[in-house]
Amino acid sequence: MMKKLIQTKCPAWFLTIVVYAVTLQASCKQRNADSPAGYDLNKPRKMELGKVLNEISGLAFNEEDSSLIAISDSKEKVFGIELKKLKLKDITGKVVPTNSDLEDVTKVNNTLYLLSSPGKIITVPNGTQDTAGVIGYDIGLQDKNDFESLYYDPSVQGLVMICKTCAFEKGKHLRTAFRFDLSTKKFDSTAFFTISKADVEVLLKDKDIKFDPSAAAINPVSKRLFILSSAGNLLVVTDTRGKAVEAFKLNPDKFPQAEGIAFAPNGDMYISNEGKFGKATLLFFPYHQGKKNK
Repeated sequence: MMKKLIQTKCPAWFLTIVVYAVTLQASCKQRNADSPAGYDLNKPRKMELGKVLNEISGLAFNEEDSSLIAISDSKEKVFGIELKKLKLKDITGKVVPTNSDLEDVTKVNNTLYLLSSPGKIITVPNGTQDTAGVIGYDIGLQDKNDFESLYYDPSVQGLVMICKTCAFEKGKHLRTAFRFDLSTKKFDSTAFFTISKADVEVLLKDKDIKFDPSAAAINPVSKRLFILSSAGNLLVVTDTRGKAVEAFKLNPDKFPQAEGIAFAPNGDMYISNEGKFGKATLLFFPYHQGKKNK
């Protein structure tokens, strides 16, 4: 009788249910992913930064010597972080006035580009020790605006900055990005792209999120744009035109105030936290090719 039971065919409706259950389980695993492919956001290597960078507000990778470039919103100079010894050095002298409120930094060739929160990009020749040769370009938006994200997009030969909160966005449920052309040294007359906050809400299955970009950088491996939002503790991944494809809620114990992000050419990711709830930290996430998101 046992042999007969084993040979009995399952009815079609039963097989349909089994297939549906397996598919649903796989789908749920994908939706519940807590890290982008190649990274484990739950296991960073944490390094403490000193008092000088307690208010670290921007981060960039320096391919010239495989170090990091950093700024602080309360300082007037640009710093370098030597990763092997975690040693801090001055890259420039005081190149901006006090209270310039620097929020992000990037480097293209031998020029540093600093972002001031009202929407001003400041060009600084590498190694500059004073304000000589430093030029500022203001986007010229009306009313009160706040920018904290600046990154280089080689595909469009320009810098891109994203509104943290801009006056004209009120009631529109979006975040807006603007392109600065490096050849003409001018901002485009129209927005480069917008990010739908509704799309982020759908990805997170949460209509009560706060998405105010505090840092951004293009992943050199996936070619995706990684955007941090310190407010709301989010990491949002989009294509290079702002279409949200992934979103993750960050553990506030590990990411108390994430205000800087940078990638090494091999995909290794660095995220900096301002010392709002303790010491400023630098988190290192090695890139593991082929590692699926959990």
